[in-house]
Amino acid sequence: MAGFWSTLGLVFRAVFGMVQGESVPNPLAAYTKRNGGNGQGICGLADFGAEGLDLGASIKSSLSGFSGYDFVAVSQHISISSDTVDPFHAVRDAQNWAWNAALRQNCTSLVWGAVTGDQKHLSLWFASKQNSFSPHELFLAQKYSFTLPLAEDFAEALKLLLLAESLRRADDAATRNEISARMAKSLEGQQDRVRNYDFVQECGDGTSLAFATACLALAENGDRSWCQLGAEALEPLVAESLGFDADMDRDALALRISLAGTSGVEQLRSEHVAVLALYGHLLNWAALGSSASRVSMMAVEVWRILFHRFEYAAGAAVTKAICQMRLGEACCAHARESQNADLAAEAVNHLRRALGASDVKNHPVLYGLIAYHLGDSLIAHGELAKTGVQFESIIPFFQATLKVCSRRENQYLWGRAMFALATVQAMQGRENSDVSILRTAKMNFIQAQQNLEEAGARSAARTALGGQMRVEAAMTEISAGEDSSDGAVDPQRSVKATS
Repeated sequence: MAGFWSTLGLVFRAVFGMVQGESVPNPLAAYTKRNGGNGQGICGLADFGAEGLDLGASIKSSLSGFSGYDFVAVSQHISISSDTVDPFHAVRDAQNWAWNAALRQNCTSLVWGAVTGDQKHLSLWFASKQNSFSPHELFLAQKYSFTLPLAEDFAEALKLLLLAESLRRADDAATRNEISARMAKSLEGQQDRVRNYDFVQECGDGTSLAFATACLALAENGDRSWCQLGAEALEPLVAESLGFDADMDRDALALRISLAGTSGVEQLRSEHVAVLALYGHLLNWAALGSSASRVSMMAVEVWRILFHRFEYAAGAAVTKAICQMRLGEACCAHARESQNADLAAEAVNHLRRALGASDVKNHPVLYGLIAYHLGDSLIAHGELAKTGVQFESIIPFFQATLKVCSRRENQYLWGRAMFALATVQAMQGRENSDVSILRTAKMNFIQAQQNLEEAGARSAARTALGGQMRVEAAMTEISAGEDSSDGAVDPQRSVKATS
């Protein structure tokens, strides 16, 4: 019997790469315990299985001057199973295998993929910490295609993916600001090329997908200024994914999407799902700072398509909750822009159902994000339906986000939730002339400002400072009103006192 357990131990060490006294890395464990957030990045290069082509050496050579990263070979070939009923789940499973392989080699990311039979095109997938971040599950199927031999544009695209990974891994404001500046400079240099569809066809759609991915990473760090350009770069790919002409402009694309509805969405390929999700996510961010209603309207239509794709899919509870959350978020933005109370009510319904379907223990960040958007949609509905904002029923949703999301690991989301909570408390305090509630709102604005500054979201931090100043002004006004009322003399009481 002892020999059996000894043999089993050897098998585990062979399969999982363990050594004596070392445990298997847990992909859901706190990432910074294994790799420091500001340390040197390590990108693993998997075996691409291409005979006669040393792609690992080509990738290393193309990125030889890229600072902040080391590149190591990972002697494992990762492939996508063809036995899975849903192709999206097959890619997701392969990505999870890739991420586990990266962790076993102490890598912060891993590049894997396959070469076409004629060795003219490379299909590449990128595994990183994002793999264990449930709100990004739809992006796991993102396939970046490039033309062989690899050229400078491949190197620029991979640099953007690595910088986006570094930005999500960074754990202090100075590092985030430095990486954001590098990304913005790189995006400026590539923005004209990735919006040229002839160039994208020649080099591969990985160039525009990497560009859009970097735009999203910046948005999630507080800089939404690149979202419109990122969405525009994706529009030819979105049109192709839905079977339309890639040359159509945004107005024509919006019309075709709205007319197409949700018929045939079950046949969407996994990489097309990822393209639509990235496009819809960028539109959601862009709608926050845009007065053009077509942006939020297109976001609603895209997320309707994705929601119907996973509505009845087996084993897709998390994916369905993500789609329904994003659909509710888009509906809320479009309701505000179009002043449509019914659409705001629809947003509330979508988000309530998404919250009920999410598991707070296994997916706390997703749960917190849904709760945040539900609180926001309730505010929008109360304002648009003229029923007033029900403070007591809204505040608990923002408090739930703050409770389940780590302040250190989700700094931007935590800061946004604290800002939203402070805003609602400020509204309640002003409406009720309650200085104690306003005092609490002021403290929460201060905490929101601190977290947003640490997250590198300087513009949002300034907005939080403005909220703090408005609360202070309201407190002063209420206190002055109370002092004047206390100093006033009641004529009736004066007559009684003198008689």
